[in-house]
Amino acid sequence: MSTPKKKLEWQFRPRDRKSFVLGILIFQAAVLVAAEFIVDAWLRHEFVLSPVSADRLFLFRMTIAFGVFMLTGLVLYLASRRYKDTLEQANEELSNEVGRQVRAGLAKRNALIFGLAKLADYRDTDTGAHLERIGLYARVLADAIGPHHEEINAKWIDRIVLASSLHDIGKVGIPDSILLKPGRLTPEEREIMEKHTLIGADTLLAIRSKIGADEFIDMGVEIALQHHEKWDGTGYPFGLTGGEISLAARIVALADFYDAVTSKRVYKEAMSHEQTSNLIQSLRGSHFDPEIADAFFANEREFNAIREHNQQDDVNTLKIMGLEEIARRFIDEQASVRYTQAA
Repeated sequence: MSTPKKKLEWQFRPRDRKSFVLGILIFQAAVLVAAEFIVDAWLRHEFVLSPVSADRLFLFRMTIAFGVFMLTGLVLYLASRRYKDTLEQANEELSNEVGRQVRAGLAKRNALIFGLAKLADYRDTDTGAHLERIGLYARVLADAIGPHHEEINAKWIDRIVLASSLHDIGKVGIPDSILLKPGRLTPEEREIMEKHTLIGADTLLAIRSKIGADEFIDMGVEIALQHHEKWDGTGYPFGLTGGEISLAARIVALADFYDAVTSKRVYKEAMSHEQTSNLIQSLRGSHFDPEIADAFFANEREFNAIREHNQQDDVNTLKIMGLEEIARRFIDEQASVRYTQAA
Protein backbone atom coordinates (compact mmCIF):
# COMPACT_ATOMS: atom_id res chain seq x y z
CA MET A 1 0.00 0.00 0.00
CA SER A 2 1.41 3.37 -0.95
CA THR A 3 2.08 5.75 1.92
CA PRO A 4 0.65 9.27 1.66
CA LYS A 5 3.30 11.61 0.31
CA LYS A 6 3.72 15.07 1.83
CA LYS A 7 3.12 17.86 -0.62
CA LEU A 8 6.32 19.50 -1.75
CA GLU A 9 6.57 23.28 -1.73
CA TRP A 10 7.26 25.22 -4.90
CA GLN A 11 6.57 22.37 -7.28
CA PHE A 12 6.43 24.47 -10.45
CA ARG A 13 4.42 23.52 -13.46
CA PRO A 14 5.22 25.28 -16.76
CA ARG A 15 2.36 27.68 -16.11
CA ASP A 16 3.74 28.43 -12.63
CA ARG A 17 7.19 29.18 -14.04
CA LYS A 18 5.76 31.77 -16.45
CA SER A 19 3.89 33.43 -13.60
CA PHE A 20 7.05 33.46 -11.49
CA VAL A 21 9.14 35.15 -14.21
CA LEU A 22 6.38 37.71 -14.79
CA GLY A 23 6.27 38.38 -11.06
CA ILE A 24 10.02 39.00 -10.96
CA LEU A 25 9.77 41.50 -13.83
CA ILE A 26 6.91 43.31 -12.12
CA PHE A 27 8.89 43.34 -8.87
CA GLN A 28 11.92 44.79 -10.66
CA ALA A 29 9.81 47.48 -12.35
CA ALA A 30 8.15 48.36 -9.05
CA VAL A 31 11.52 48.72 -7.31
CA LEU A 32 12.84 50.93 -10.12
CA VAL A 33 9.77 53.16 -9.99
CA ALA A 34 10.02 53.37 -6.21
CA ALA A 35 13.71 54.19 -6.49
CA GLU A 36 12.93 56.95 -8.98
CA PHE A 37 10.47 58.51 -6.54
CA ILE A 38 13.11 58.32 -3.82
CA VAL A 39 15.68 59.98 -6.09
CA ASP A 40 13.25 62.77 -6.99
CA ALA A 41 12.42 63.37 -3.35
CA TRP A 42 16.09 63.43 -2.43
CA LEU A 43 16.89 65.80 -5.25
CA ARG A 44 14.17 68.23 -4.21
CA HIS A 45 15.53 68.13 -0.68
CA GLU A 46 19.15 68.55 -1.80
CA PHE A 47 18.42 71.39 -4.24
CA VAL A 48 16.78 73.30 -1.48
CA LEU A 49 19.84 72.98 0.75
CA SER A 50 22.65 73.01 -1.82
CA PRO A 51 23.27 72.51 -5.54
CA VAL A 52 23.84 68.94 -6.83
CA SER A 53 26.42 68.32 -9.58
CA ALA A 54 25.49 66.28 -12.67
CA ASP A 55 28.24 63.75 -11.92
CA ARG A 56 26.97 63.21 -8.41
CA LEU A 57 23.41 62.85 -9.68
CA PHE A 58 24.49 60.29 -12.30
CA LEU A 59 26.50 58.31 -9.73
CA PHE A 60 23.55 58.25 -7.36
CA ARG A 61 21.18 57.03 -10.06
CA MET A 62 23.64 54.30 -11.12
CA THR A 63 24.04 53.18 -7.51
CA ILE A 64 20.27 52.87 -7.13
CA ALA A 65 19.97 50.93 -10.41
CA PHE A 66 22.86 48.63 -9.47
CA GLY A 67 21.28 47.96 -6.10
CA VAL A 68 17.94 47.11 -7.73
CA PHE A 69 19.52 44.68 -10.17
CA MET A 70 21.63 43.08 -7.42
CA LEU A 71 18.54 42.60 -5.28
CA THR A 72 16.65 41.12 -8.21
CA GLY A 73 19.56 38.80 -8.99
CA LEU A 74 19.70 37.64 -5.39
CA VAL A 75 15.98 36.89 -5.39
CA LEU A 76 16.30 34.98 -8.66
CA TYR A 77 19.30 33.02 -7.37
CA LEU A 78 17.56 32.02 -4.13
CA ALA A 79 14.40 31.08 -6.02
CA SER A 80 16.31 28.98 -8.56
CA ARG A 81 18.21 27.19 -5.79
CA ARG A 82 14.96 26.46 -4.00
CA TYR A 83 13.38 25.25 -7.22
CA LYS A 84 16.39 23.06 -8.07
CA ASP A 85 16.47 21.48 -4.61
CA THR A 86 12.73 20.86 -4.68
CA LEU A 87 12.90 19.41 -8.18
CA GLU A 88 15.73 17.06 -7.19
CA GLN A 89 13.80 15.97 -4.12
CA ALA A 90 10.67 15.36 -6.18
CA ASN A 91 12.64 13.39 -8.79
CA GLU A 92 14.31 11.29 -6.10
CA GLU A 93 11.01 10.50 -4.41
CA LEU A 94 9.41 9.67 -7.75
CA SER A 95 12.35 7.43 -8.69
CA ASN A 96 12.19 5.64 -5.34
CA GLU A 97 8.44 5.12 -5.66
CA VAL A 98 8.73 3.81 -9.22
CA GLY A 99 11.54 1.48 -8.15
CA ARG A 100 9.50 0.22 -5.20
CA GLN A 101 6.48 -0.43 -7.39
CA VAL A 102 8.59 -2.24 -9.99
CA ARG A 103 10.28 -4.40 -7.34
CA ALA A 104 6.95 -5.21 -5.73
CA GLY A 105 5.44 -6.14 -9.09
CA LEU A 106 8.39 -8.35 -10.01
CA ALA A 107 8.33 -10.00 -6.59
CA LYS A 108 4.65 -10.86 -6.93
CA ARG A 109 5.20 -12.09 -10.48
CA ASN A 110 8.17 -14.25 -9.48
CA ALA A 111 6.43 -15.70 -6.43
CA LEU A 112 3.36 -16.56 -8.51
CA ILE A 113 5.37 -18.23 -11.27
CA PHE A 114 7.43 -20.19 -8.75
CA GLY A 115 4.20 -21.33 -7.11
CA LEU A 116 2.89 -22.59 -10.45
CA ALA A 117 6.17 -24.40 -11.08
CA LYS A 118 5.92 -25.95 -7.63
CA LEU A 119 2.41 -27.22 -8.37
CA ALA A 120 3.66 -28.83 -11.57
CA ASP A 121 6.59 -30.35 -9.68
CA TYR A 122 4.31 -31.96 -7.08
CA ARG A 123 2.78 -34.13 -9.82
CA ASP A 124 6.11 -35.71 -10.68
CA THR A 125 8.36 -35.47 -7.64
CA ASP A 126 8.07 -37.36 -4.38
CA THR A 127 11.12 -35.76 -2.78
CA GLY A 128 11.01 -32.45 -0.97
CA ALA A 129 12.69 -29.27 -2.17
CA HIS A 130 13.53 -30.54 -5.67
CA LEU A 131 13.18 -27.12 -7.31
CA GLU A 132 14.93 -25.39 -4.43
CA ARG A 133 17.97 -27.64 -4.67
CA ILE A 134 18.25 -27.15 -8.42
CA GLY A 135 18.21 -23.39 -7.88
CA LEU A 136 21.02 -23.67 -5.34
CA TYR A 137 23.06 -25.98 -7.58
CA ALA A 138 22.59 -23.52 -10.45
CA ARG A 139 23.84 -20.68 -8.26
CA VAL A 140 27.00 -22.61 -7.37
CA LEU A 141 27.75 -23.37 -11.02
CA ALA A 142 26.98 -19.84 -12.23
CA ASP A 143 29.20 -18.35 -9.52
CA ALA A 144 32.02 -20.69 -10.53
CA ILE A 145 32.01 -19.89 -14.26
CA GLY A 146 30.95 -16.25 -13.90
CA PRO A 147 34.45 -14.75 -14.27
CA HIS A 148 34.70 -16.30 -17.76
CA HIS A 149 31.33 -15.04 -19.08
CA GLU A 150 30.49 -11.36 -19.51
CA GLU A 151 26.75 -11.94 -19.30
CA ILE A 152 26.95 -13.50 -15.85
CA ASN A 153 26.54 -10.94 -13.09
CA ALA A 154 24.65 -10.81 -9.80
CA LYS A 155 21.31 -10.16 -11.53
CA TRP A 156 21.88 -12.98 -14.02
CA ILE A 157 22.64 -15.39 -11.19
CA ASP A 158 19.54 -14.37 -9.23
CA ARG A 159 17.54 -14.82 -12.43
CA ILE A 160 18.75 -18.36 -13.10
CA VAL A 161 18.13 -19.39 -9.48
CA LEU A 162 14.44 -18.65 -9.96
CA ALA A 163 14.13 -19.45 -13.67
CA SER A 164 15.57 -22.92 -13.06
CA SER A 165 12.32 -23.78 -11.26
CA LEU A 166 10.53 -23.56 -14.62
CA HIS A 167 12.55 -26.31 -16.30
CA ASP A 168 9.83 -28.97 -16.02
CA ILE A 169 6.74 -26.77 -15.92
CA GLY A 170 5.62 -28.37 -19.19
CA LYS A 171 5.07 -31.69 -17.41
CA VAL A 172 1.72 -30.34 -16.28
CA GLY A 173 0.56 -31.19 -19.82
CA ILE A 174 1.74 -34.83 -19.72
CA PRO A 175 -0.85 -37.52 -18.82
CA ASP A 176 -0.45 -39.06 -15.36
CA SER A 177 -0.34 -42.54 -16.87
CA ILE A 178 2.97 -41.59 -18.49
CA LEU A 179 4.31 -39.04 -16.04
CA LEU A 180 3.84 -41.27 -12.98
CA LYS A 181 4.58 -44.62 -14.59
CA PRO A 182 7.03 -46.48 -12.29
CA GLY A 183 8.57 -48.60 -15.03
CA ARG A 184 10.40 -47.92 -18.27
CA LEU A 185 8.47 -45.91 -20.86
CA THR A 186 7.67 -47.33 -24.27
CA PRO A 187 9.04 -45.48 -27.33
CA GLU A 188 5.59 -43.96 -27.89
CA GLU A 189 5.34 -42.87 -24.25
CA ARG A 190 8.87 -41.49 -24.37
CA GLU A 191 7.94 -39.37 -27.39
CA ILE A 192 4.99 -37.91 -25.49
CA MET A 193 7.11 -37.31 -22.38
CA GLU A 194 9.71 -35.41 -24.39
CA LYS A 195 7.03 -32.94 -25.46
CA HIS A 196 7.08 -31.42 -21.97
CA THR A 197 9.96 -29.22 -23.15
CA LEU A 198 7.82 -27.78 -25.95
CA ILE A 199 4.76 -27.44 -23.72
CA GLY A 200 6.76 -25.59 -21.09
CA ALA A 201 8.33 -23.19 -23.58
CA ASP A 202 4.98 -22.57 -25.26
CA THR A 203 3.35 -21.82 -21.89
CA LEU A 204 6.01 -19.30 -20.96
CA LEU A 205 5.90 -17.68 -24.40
CA ALA A 206 2.15 -17.22 -23.92
CA ILE A 207 2.89 -15.37 -20.66
CA ARG A 208 5.54 -13.29 -22.43
CA SER A 209 3.06 -12.29 -25.13
CA LYS A 210 0.88 -10.75 -22.42
CA ILE A 211 3.52 -8.93 -20.38
CA GLY A 212 6.02 -8.03 -23.11
CA ALA A 213 9.80 -8.44 -23.15
CA ASP A 214 11.06 -9.93 -19.90
CA GLU A 215 14.56 -11.30 -19.24
CA PHE A 216 13.34 -13.71 -16.58
CA ILE A 217 10.67 -15.24 -18.82
CA ASP A 218 13.12 -15.38 -21.73
CA MET A 219 15.59 -17.33 -19.61
CA GLY A 220 12.76 -19.58 -18.43
CA VAL A 221 11.85 -20.33 -22.05
CA GLU A 222 15.46 -21.27 -22.86
CA ILE A 223 15.71 -23.54 -19.83
CA ALA A 224 12.33 -25.23 -20.31
CA LEU A 225 13.03 -25.84 -24.00
CA GLN A 226 16.70 -26.86 -23.91
CA HIS A 227 17.53 -28.46 -20.54
CA HIS A 228 17.39 -31.95 -22.11
CA GLU A 229 19.71 -31.02 -24.98
CA LYS A 230 23.16 -32.64 -24.78
CA TRP A 231 26.57 -31.27 -25.59
CA ASP A 232 27.14 -33.82 -28.36
CA GLY A 233 23.75 -33.23 -30.03
CA THR A 234 22.02 -36.44 -28.87
CA GLY A 235 19.46 -34.65 -26.69
CA TYR A 236 15.96 -33.37 -27.41
CA PRO A 237 13.81 -31.70 -28.67
CA PHE A 238 16.07 -30.28 -31.43
CA GLY A 239 19.39 -32.08 -31.08
CA LEU A 240 21.34 -28.88 -30.46
CA THR A 241 25.10 -29.13 -29.96
CA GLY A 242 27.68 -27.24 -27.92
CA GLY A 243 27.20 -23.49 -27.82
CA GLU A 244 23.88 -23.75 -29.66
CA ILE A 245 22.44 -24.63 -26.25
CA SER A 246 21.92 -21.58 -24.06
CA LEU A 247 24.31 -21.20 -21.13
CA ALA A 248 21.45 -21.18 -18.62
CA ALA A 249 20.07 -24.44 -20.02
CA ARG A 250 23.51 -26.09 -19.90
CA ILE A 251 23.84 -25.16 -16.23
CA VAL A 252 20.35 -26.38 -15.32
CA ALA A 253 20.89 -29.62 -17.28
CA LEU A 254 23.70 -30.67 -14.94
CA ALA A 255 21.92 -29.38 -11.82
CA ASP A 256 18.75 -31.30 -12.72
CA PHE A 257 20.69 -34.46 -13.55
CA TYR A 258 22.59 -34.38 -10.25
CA ASP A 259 19.41 -33.88 -8.24
CA ALA A 260 17.48 -36.58 -10.10
CA VAL A 261 20.24 -39.17 -9.68
CA THR A 262 20.90 -38.44 -6.00
CA SER A 263 17.17 -38.43 -5.07
CA LYS A 264 15.20 -41.51 -4.11
CA ARG A 265 12.07 -42.30 -6.08
CA VAL A 266 9.46 -45.03 -5.74
CA TYR A 267 11.05 -46.86 -8.66
CA LYS A 268 14.74 -46.37 -7.78
CA GLU A 269 17.20 -45.82 -4.97
CA ALA A 270 19.29 -42.68 -4.71
CA MET A 271 22.90 -42.76 -5.86
CA SER A 272 25.58 -41.50 -3.52
CA HIS A 273 27.39 -38.27 -4.26
CA GLU A 274 30.55 -40.20 -5.18
CA GLN A 275 28.68 -42.44 -7.65
CA THR A 276 27.00 -39.43 -9.23
CA SER A 277 30.30 -37.59 -9.54
CA ASN A 278 31.83 -40.55 -11.37
CA LEU A 279 28.80 -40.69 -13.67
CA ILE A 280 29.08 -36.99 -14.51
CA GLN A 281 32.80 -37.52 -15.21
CA SER A 282 31.91 -40.22 -17.73
CA LEU A 283 29.37 -37.91 -19.40
CA ARG A 284 31.65 -34.86 -19.54
CA GLY A 285 31.88 -33.67 -23.13
CA SER A 286 29.01 -35.85 -24.31
CA HIS A 287 25.99 -35.02 -22.18
CA PHE A 288 27.44 -32.01 -20.35
CA ASP A 289 29.37 -28.90 -21.29
CA PRO A 290 32.98 -29.63 -20.18
CA GLU A 291 33.22 -26.20 -18.55
CA ILE A 292 30.05 -26.80 -16.52
CA ALA A 293 31.21 -30.29 -15.54
CA ASP A 294 34.58 -28.92 -14.40
CA ALA A 295 32.77 -26.28 -12.33
CA PHE A 296 30.87 -29.11 -10.66
CA PHE A 297 34.06 -31.02 -9.85
CA ALA A 298 35.60 -27.87 -8.37
CA ASN A 299 32.56 -27.38 -6.12
CA GLU A 300 31.59 -30.92 -5.15
CA ARG A 301 31.67 -30.08 -1.46
CA GLU A 302 29.02 -27.38 -1.95
CA PHE A 303 26.83 -29.74 -4.01
CA ASN A 304 27.02 -32.46 -1.38
CA ALA A 305 26.23 -29.99 1.41
CA ILE A 306 23.15 -28.73 -0.45
CA ARG A 307 22.01 -32.31 -1.07
CA GLU A 308 22.39 -33.28 2.58
CA HIS A 309 20.76 -30.20 4.11
CA ASN A 310 17.78 -29.76 1.79
CA GLN A 311 16.08 -33.14 1.61
CA GLN A 312 13.15 -32.65 4.01
CA ASP A 313 9.63 -32.07 2.77
CA ASP A 314 9.16 -29.21 5.24
CA VAL A 315 12.13 -27.23 3.93
CA ASN A 316 11.53 -23.47 3.90
CA THR A 317 11.07 -22.93 0.18
CA LEU A 318 10.84 -19.16 0.38
CA LYS A 319 13.99 -18.87 2.48
CA ILE A 320 16.03 -21.05 0.13
CA MET A 321 14.92 -19.16 -2.96
CA GLY A 322 15.57 -15.79 -1.33
CA LEU A 323 11.87 -14.90 -1.42
CA GLU A 324 11.13 -14.97 2.31
CA GLU A 325 11.43 -11.21 2.85
CA ILE A 326 9.62 -10.52 -0.43
CA ALA A 327 6.73 -12.75 0.61
CA ARG A 328 6.54 -11.14 4.06
CA ARG A 329 6.34 -7.64 2.56
CA PHE A 330 3.68 -8.80 0.11
CA ILE A 331 1.57 -10.32 2.92
CA ASP A 332 1.91 -7.17 5.04
CA GLU A 333 0.96 -5.01 2.07
CA GLN A 334 -2.15 -7.05 1.32
CA ALA A 335 -3.17 -7.01 4.99
CA SER A 336 -2.82 -3.23 5.01
CA VAL A 337 -4.97 -2.95 1.88
CA ARG A 338 -7.71 -5.10 3.43
CA TYR A 339 -7.60 -3.08 6.66
CA THR A 340 -7.92 0.20 4.74
CA GLN A 341 -10.83 -1.12 2.68
CA ALA A 342 -12.59 -2.36 5.82
CA ALA A 343 -12.18 1.02 7.50
